[in-house]
Amino acid sequence: MKICHIVANLYAGGAQTFLVMLAIEQKIAGHDVTIFTLDKFINTPFESYLKNELSKHDIQYISLNRKPGKNISIFNSLLKLRKELLANLPDIINSHLPITHLTVAMCLKVMGLYNRLVLTIHSAPEIWNRQTLFFNKTTPSIYCSAASKQKSLKRDGLHTVIDNGIKSPYVNKNAEKILADFDIPVGNKLVLMVGNFSKVKNYPLAVKIASEYQNKHVSFLVCGLKLETYEQDIASFQTVNNIYYLGIKVPNDIYSLMGRCDCFLNTSTVEGLPITVLEALYIGIPCVLSPIQAHYQLTDNMPYSYIADNFEYGSFVKKIDEALSVDLTKDEIIELRNEQLKKYGIENSAKKYISFYKDVIASQKG
Repeated sequence: MKICHIVANLYAGGAQTFLVMLAIEQKIAGHDVTIFTLDKFINTPFESYLKNELSKHDIQYISLNRKPGKNISIFNSLLKLRKELLANLPDIINSHLPITHLTVAMCLKVMGLYNRLVLTIHSAPEIWNRQTLFFNKTTPSIYCSAASKQKSLKRDGLHTVIDNGIKSPYVNKNAEKILADFDIPVGNKLVLMVGNFSKVKNYPLAVKIASEYQNKHVSFLVCGLKLETYEQDIASFQTVNNIYYLGIKVPNDIYSLMGRCDCFLNTSTVEGLPITVLEALYIGIPCVLSPIQAHYQLTDNMPYSYIADNFEYGSFVKKIDEALSVDLTKDEIIELRNEQLKKYGIENSAKKYISFYKDVIASQKG
């Protein structure tokens, strides 16, 4: 099968990480896979890491050269996309994230290729504007979790739920240098957070939680892309003495930090099926998570994962105290989690994606 994935960019994020793992697994299974990005390549370390992973598996990736903030450039991007698609007609065109859902649907309707489009819904819910809904009222869709389907806009059209999956991460020793570079106090317990700076990641709550651990030998480490709430979140970090922003880290560095830290914390108000939480579960770090549906799904019978009772900071503090008191090694925790984690392997996700693509193709012929 000839598959084309389209995403805004590969700058950072769980959706981007999942997409690359999915594309690689589809390629391994014998399919012809190409990835398009709307935005220009800027070669951030994260983007370069993902592009290198694609290159290792001979997966073509093409930038459509949109310049973020320059709306007129989208027209040139769509003209380039049209040329590429007509030259090498894919069987399925899989869009990821809202901006591509809109622009690609518009382009494909004009080209007469709309019947090949599939959307992956990566959050619970994704935020769509009226135009995105108008052009995708009946577009076949893959929801990344039951929570994503339940909380997203109800639309007609073929759809399914395919849980996100990952490849078991490899943990290197990079964390020691990162901790030294940022002067993280030696001997402190370490709580790690990974997520972009946006309202849904709920960093103000993280600051309240961290404030309870000041001068208690517990440091909070944050990795994430600078989005709309970056300035106010970083300013709030300065009000406590134990939060350290480490910048954007490539997946290998995040895995290493997970292997080194004592607790993984997610305070999000919205998630689809978070890749970073899956990674933390696979690596064996105790996890403290916000009380949302996606987290309940991931922690069902999952040892050493804790859901806060509510969004009050005190509820998180109680669970973090419990997580920090765990005296098992990460290898021991991994062993206890293995049975539950089997269903989140990327191989399962990739097979289900191909099965749904075939259903979409068959429905168009019927």
